[in-house]
Amino acid sequence: MGGSVMMKAAVLVMQVVAAVSQASQPEGCPVVPSLLQAAGYSPYCVASALASCAHQGDGKPFLEEMRETLAEVRQALTEAEERRKRPRHCRDLLDSGDTGTGIRQVYPFLQHPDAPVTVYCDHIVDGGGWTVFQRRRNLTEREDFYRTWVEYQLGFGHFQGEFWLGLDLLHHLTSTTLQELRIDLKAYENQHRWAKYGQFYIGSPDTYYRIKIGRYKGDAGDGLGSESARHNGYSFSTHDADHDGDGTNCAQVYRGAWWYDKCHISNLNGYQYVGKHDSYADGINWQPWKGYHYSLMETTMMIRPAF
Repeated sequence: MGGSVMMKAAVLVMQVVAAVSQASQPEGCPVVPSLLQAAGYSPYCVASALASCAHQGDGKPFLEEMRETLAEVRQALTEAEERRKRPRHCRDLLDSGDTGTGIRQVYPFLQHPDAPVTVYCDHIVDGGGWTVFQRRRNLTEREDFYRTWVEYQLGFGHFQGEFWLGLDLLHHLTSTTLQELRIDLKAYENQHRWAKYGQFYIGSPDTYYRIKIGRYKGDAGDGLGSESARHNGYSFSTHDADHDGDGTNCAQVYRGAWWYDKCHISNLNGYQYVGKHDSYADGINWQPWKGYHYSLMETTMMIRPAF
C-alpha cells in the first residue's frame, strides 16, 4: 500500500507543477499566480487557491484530494515505522523490555517483514536475549531426534518440551547480524557445563546449512572443534541425506543428525541413553567433557546477536 500512496502523492505534486507552468496562460487556473505570490506569505491564501482548483479527473477539489493523499502517506509511513520496530529475534524483545522466558513471535525475514514466526526465548541465562533452537530434556515421553532431512529443515517437537527449531529458520536468524552461540549441558549426576562461541553462522540450503563457528570459551571443552575444524565448515547430515566428510553415513552410524565430519566430537541430536552406555558415540555425546560412552541428560542450544 505504501508504494501506491507514494506514487499518488508524486502525481499530485507533478500536477501542481503543471498548474504553475500554465499560470501565465489565459486558459490556466486564474488563481495560480495568487498561489505563487501567497506561498511565502499566507498559508490561508495558498489553501484558498488550491481549494478553487479542480482536479482534471473526477472534479474533486484539489485541496481535498491532496489532504486525503497526505493522510494516506502519513499512514503508510507510520506502518513502515511499526514494521521497522518489530522484533527480529529474542534480543530485540529483551531490549524492548520483555524480561519473560517462553514462547514469542519474531519477524526475522528481511524480504518478508510482515511474516511472523514462533520461537522460544530465554531471558534468564547469561544476560538473556537468547533464541533457543535446540532443547533436550529428561521427560517421561521423549522426542525422537532420529528424523529426516525435511524434518530437520522445517523443525519439530514442542516448545514446552524437546524441540529443534529448524535449519531453514536458523539460517535466516543467523543471517541478520553476527551471532553468538551458547550451549548448556547437564549430566544425570546434576553436573553442569557450558560452551560459548563468539561467531556462529548457518549457511543457505545450497550449502546444506554449512556451519561456521569460532572463538570458543567455556568449561565444557570445544565440542564443535572451532579451532581444529572438526565440525567447522561442514554441512548438516541426516540418515537420509549424507553430506558428511566420511566414507560412511555418520548420521546412520551414530543415530543422530549433525554437522558431521569424520564423524564427530559432539552428537547432541543422538539417541537418548540414560548416562553411561556401552555403544560407541551414538548417544547425546559431548566428547571433551563426558567422552563417547556417556549420554547427557539435558542440552540447550541458543543464539543471540554478538553485539
